[in-house]
Amino acid sequence: MTQSKKFILFLIIAIILAIGLIEILRRQNNPKPSDTSSTQNKDSFPREIKDSNGDKLTIKEKPQRIVSQTLGTDEILLAICEPQRIAALSAIVDDAKYSPVTEEAKQIKGRVGGGGAEQILQLKPDLVFVASYSRAELVELLKAAKAPVFRFANFVKIEDIKTNIRIVGTSIGEEEKAEKLVAQMEDELNKIKSGLPKDAPNPRVISYGLSGGGTAGKETLFDDVLNFLGAKNVAKENGVDDYTNISAEQLTKWNPDVIVASTGNNDFETVKKNYLDNPAVAATNAGKNKRIIVIPSSFFLSVTHNQVKAIKQLAQELYQK
Repeated sequence: MTQSKKFILFLIIAIILAIGLIEILRRQNNPKPSDTSSTQNKDSFPREIKDSNGDKLTIKEKPQRIVSQTLGTDEILLAICEPQRIAALSAIVDDAKYSPVTEEAKQIKGRVGGGGAEQILQLKPDLVFVASYSRAELVELLKAAKAPVFRFANFVKIEDIKTNIRIVGTSIGEEEKAEKLVAQMEDELNKIKSGLPKDAPNPRVISYGLSGGGTAGKETLFDDVLNFLGAKNVAKENGVDDYTNISAEQLTKWNPDVIVASTGNNDFETVKKNYLDNPAVAATNAGKNKRIIVIPSSFFLSVTHNQVKAIKQLAQELYQK
């Protein structure tokens, strides 16, 4: 090979090496989009979510003025959201008969209740949580005013609670805190499950309200809790769907082993005595054996992680020795 050809070959190799070095440096200084998208998407806004009606909601920025019109979202927000980002909670959050978070709620000044859409809009919210049972005209007025409204629903299974916590977490940009809350809930449920007796007979249980005879049948959170605890729902066995009222005669005829009640005060023994003094209750196996379980309403009616406290009490008293 001549000297000139060797020089040309050396020059070509040098150019190739230089191009390669430039490309390596370029990649180091400018990562591929796929390298950064995972970290950007985690905290990125805008983001789009669907509510219980399938309506799409675009949340432009991480919400800083959140309004909650439901006790369920009150409870979740107080667990995973900074107080300064919550503009208002529902009025019922201060009623200890129904709310398990009255103390936590004191750090939030704003409340929304019977004031309607105007009351909510005055708060200039960047995210509004309403419930599936919220008045349709209220929701429509909020949407007409371009308020970002998310409809909170699905309360019939323990898994729904976990899903709703995650949805709230995603919508406010607090996924990690939401997952931590779900993990804590699952840990508590696993402890309850592991403590259940292995060979105990499945108790026949019914929820029953003395005033009106309210009970919970198929496709209710109470039914799912009983399934979790290995108990039988007497109302479901007798064809009850959802929530309804039954007569005293039906209660006696169905003859449950255990009756579950709830109360908004702390006088559990008085409530239990009132049940045992009721002729229809007294005629059942539950009445004869004094198997009346009274749970605080704030936990019994909760559709959030606070329901676990009701589940724990129910498990302890269902299988008491």
